[in-house]
Amino acid sequence: NGVSCKKAGATTKVGTTSYKCAKNLLVTNAKLTWLSLDCVSSTSTYLKAKANLPKIKIAMDSTVAQLDADIVKQAAQVEKANKVIPEYQAKIDTITAQLVILKADTANLIKNKKTIDNYTSAVRNYEAAIKAYTTVGKENTRSQKARELALAQYTNSKAEISSSLDLAKLICTKGL
Repeated sequence: NGVSCKKAGATTKVGTTSYKCAKNLLVTNAKLTWLSLDCVSSTSTYLKAKANLPKIKIAMDSTVAQLDADIVKQAAQVEKANKVIPEYQAKIDTITAQLVILKADTANLIKNKKTIDNYTSAVRNYEAAIKAYTTVGKENTRSQKARELALAQYTNSKAEISSSLDLAKLICTKGL
């Protein structure tokens, strides 16, 4: 690596390593030099990743903005759920107590059947509502984790680009 050459694109092989006559894209004002194919490849990989980083940033910003909006909506729903669930549970308890009384009145079971069915249905509906409100908290937690992952993905992309630059510099070291 680094020995000057005259014809861009020319290739040669020294031992088991192949070289190409090209400008080292990691060097400012580079002249034509022999570069190992590994150097050319790692430099290309680095430059493509570096060029792609702004697109990753835009996608991450968009994703985070959408998740932030979702998190705000979900937080409001969680707050509502924290108020409504105890109310619904209290109604279930009241209706269940009335059901026990109605079912215990065996002499009037047929007469009370419609009321018992309505109360039973009401309990099921309140339980379904509680279950639905409970999932809101889980959705909020998932959205917050997804936001953290989106931010981490961008950070990891920057770290990978930095690592690929370090690797390219190492592989392209003059004399290797």
